[in-house]
Amino acid sequence: MFGDTRQIEDKPIEIGVRKKLQKRWFVVAMCILIVGGVLITKIPFVEGIIGEKTAVNFDDYKTEVGHTTENNFGKLTLNEVVVDDNQLLLNATFVPEDGTSFDHQIFFFPQVLVNGQDYTVRNRGQSIEQLKSKYTIYSSIQVSELPQENTLTLDISYNKWNLEQPIDQPWDFHVDASQKKVLADKKIISVNETVTLTNGNEVKVTKVVSTPISTTIYYHLAEKLSETVSFKIKTASGKTWRWNSGFTLDEEVDALSVNRFDALYLTEDKYYLIPIGADDRELGPSIQIGK
Repeated sequence: MFGDTRQIEDKPIEIGVRKKLQKRWFVVAMCILIVGGVLITKIPFVEGIIGEKTAVNFDDYKTEVGHTTENNFGKLTLNEVVVDDNQLLLNATFVPEDGTSFDHQIFFFPQVLVNGQDYTVRNRGQSIEQLKSKYTIYSSIQVSELPQENTLTLDISYNKWNLEQPIDQPWDFHVDASQKKVLADKKIISVNETVTLTNGNEVKVTKVVSTPISTTIYYHLAEKLSETVSFKIKTASGKTWRWNSGFTLDEEVDALSVNRFDALYLTEDKYYLIPIGADDRELGPSIQIGK
């Protein structure tokens, strides 16, 4: 299905006890909006992904590239880049060279430097065959903290084939990616509230960051827990969303954990953050954010 790796340690990221989180590749802004191998941003989302049919336009948030490089494996065109809250979404098209064995189970994990620095903590990807011998390559680069500047200089190198195999002549791209619009529309909700779970352990939510592309909950677990702890978001009217991806930013006991909800933009006055286990069982009281 998709590749999922921590770039430095070459292994999946886990939250709480050392269990692999359920893998779900629903980066909606990247994956379900596909027509002709190019990111399309003007069609409704599929019901069930974010709970309702909602038309969202991402044109103002993407940087179109359209540059092609090639090597002995084939031609790779970087179509566009989307900068979100501490993540970079890449959309590329790959046309294998004659004789190159390639299918949807092969992944590229690009290395990305932001203003010359490597902030990557997690590197995810998916390959989708669009036409015979033509593939769309999606990448989601989760980072620790992006510089808060209107334009980011990205040095993107597709230099690994299925992680283990280095590419001698990598596909390299230099992109000035705009995040001006997403910075203007970003909502940062300071929380700094600690709740006691049903097992007596504590979790502290520091903040919630919401953009038209995603909503992210940042929180600390006081200690290693006996079960995975994550969050769902609930409105005052009872509508709920479950996180689409989760990871920790380091391996410390009090590590900062992240839950990301794809294509969810908080526009109502009041929401509730509810701690849950792997089976969606509620593990403690909710935290209200908003009025």
